[in-house]
Formats: sequence, C-alpha cells, structure tokens
Amino acid sequence: MSARSWADATAAFVLAALGLYLALFPAFSVAWALFTGADLFAGPPQTAALVVAVGGSYPFVAGDWSSRRLAVFVVALYVVSGAAGLAGLALLQSVEIPLPSTVVARSAVLAVAYPVAVAAAFRDRVRRRLGFRPLDATDSEWR
Repeated sequence: MSARSWADATAAFVLAALGLYLALFPAFSVAWALFTGADLFAGPPQTAALVVAVGGSYPFVAGDWSSRRLAVFVVALYVVSGAAGLAGLALLQSVEIPLPSTVVARSAVLAVAYPVAVAAAFRDRVRRRLGFRPLDATDSEWR
C-alpha cells in the first residue's frame, strides 16, 4: 500500500463520516427531543450520530456506495430544511398562528426535507424508472 492509497482512504473515511453525521444528526436530535423533552442540541443524540456515522462510513470507503450521492443528499437536506422552515414561518405569520414548539416545528420541516433529499440523491434512478434519460447519460449510452 502506498501513502497515496492511505491518504485517499482516510479522506474518504473522514468525508463519509462527516456526511453521515450531517445527515443523521437532525433526525436523532428531533427524535431525542420528542421522546425525552430535552433540548434539540443535547449531547446524547450528537454522540449517537457520531458513532453511527463512523460505523456507517465503511461502504463509502470501500466504494460500494457513492460519496457523490451522499453529498447531494446532505446538501439537499439542508437547503430544503431552510426553505421549508422559512416557508412554514411565512405561512404561520400570514394566518397569525403562534409558532408551535421548536421541536414540533423542526420535526415538521424534517418530515418534508428528508423525502425531498432522498429524491434529489436518487434522481437518476427515478428518471430511469419513469422512462426518462438519466441526467449523466450521453445519447449513445441511452439507446
């Protein structure tokens, strides 16, 4: 094994663990807050998300799962979370309903954000299933 292969594997591990942590922590923190009544940023969900992220990074390091797909999922999750949160706040403001608890509001936003992020990450498979040309295929590959 060369130093370059060690560096590539280490970089893949760090990026996969970071991506998985960013993908898992919102769900873990909301679930913990709903079940225990604790703060959204309590310590146990952070630790659990870190342990699962480190343990779950192997398929990304081994090359079985796509790091690009994980990155698209994480970016889509945070973009949709922000957009859904702002839209929800605007909707609540327009109908003059008081803001529910932060945990309920965050869980509603994540209920929208996770499915949209999955659809964004797997958009090529969805396009194939619907009979459309995949986004990354050339015309000669699609025939």
